[in-house]
Amino acid sequence: MPSALSLLRSLCPPAHVRHVYERLLGTEVEVQVVADSRRRADEAEGAALAEIERLTAVLNRFDPDSELRRWLARPDDRTVIGADLEAVLRLADHWRQVSGGAFHPGADALGALWAAAARNRSLPDPAALGRLVHDLCADPWTLHGDGSATLHARYPLGLNALAKGYIVDRAAHAAAAVPGVREVLVNAGGDLRTAGPRGVVVAVADPRSRRDDLPPMARVRVTDAALASSGNAHRGVDIAGHWHSHVIDPRSGRPVSGTAGVTVVAPDCATADALATVAGVLDVPAALTVIDRQVGCAALIVTDTGHIHSSAGWAALTSG
Repeated sequence: MPSALSLLRSLCPPAHVRHVYERLLGTEVEVQVVADSRRRADEAEGAALAEIERLTAVLNRFDPDSELRRWLARPDDRTVIGADLEAVLRLADHWRQVSGGAFHPGADALGALWAAAARNRSLPDPAALGRLVHDLCADPWTLHGDGSATLHARYPLGLNALAKGYIVDRAAHAAAAVPGVREVLVNAGGDLRTAGPRGVVVAVADPRSRRDDLPPMARVRVTDAALASSGNAHRGVDIAGHWHSHVIDPRSGRPVSGTAGVTVVAPDCATADALATVAGVLDVPAALTVIDRQVGCAALIVTDTGHIHSSAGWAALTSG
């Protein structure tokens, strides 16, 4: 028999708040909350924004005062790091191993090398490229059992492929933990996490087109889960009349081709981000193999020729 309080809640319409914030996490961030009351909804939104602010101070690679930047400035020092930075570094280690090196935080260094080559209107120096690829084969850091870490890498490192998803996850969790909250959506530039039983239906656009008025290639339901996309078709560099994708294979040091875009649904946004990155580097069969091995994950991959490939779990998520 329902209590008087639960019966009263069922009769009261929920409060729904939605706000969009510019220049958070380097992009546009949308926060939506459905709760029993406007006060609870506002409280949950505030909790999500506070968590974003807290973790940005930890993981922002553009802020010289962030914990990440301060750690990167101390190579070879065994440094005690916070739990959030350690968690993201452990995730990076995990995905580097699972993907056989297709995911690597040192890919940013390769991207910088190709960007410099484009400015010089020539291909990268083969010797410099080879040295950097060789360096990427070694562990970029060591995580010790006492909560400290030692940085080994001498090249630029980027954790954005995980950090943004990690922050979105933590923000959604903070909002959902507020009593009376029914549904949460945190969307950071297309990397989104939902909490609650209703979920959202997301339209998947054709990654080969910049038009936003075309019918979606698919619609996918994301319920108490996350979604991330990676598009390769329109970002890259032109060198001597040849187009090179911005996605670099860390194993070879060279731009990849063939995949125009990837959309991944996963239990959390950090996983979705990592798999979208991995699937953008690997060929389609290898990418689908990695995705199908991950519990609760599914993906849609579109090649630059327009062929569509889906993982084993994708069909169960599609709507319309």
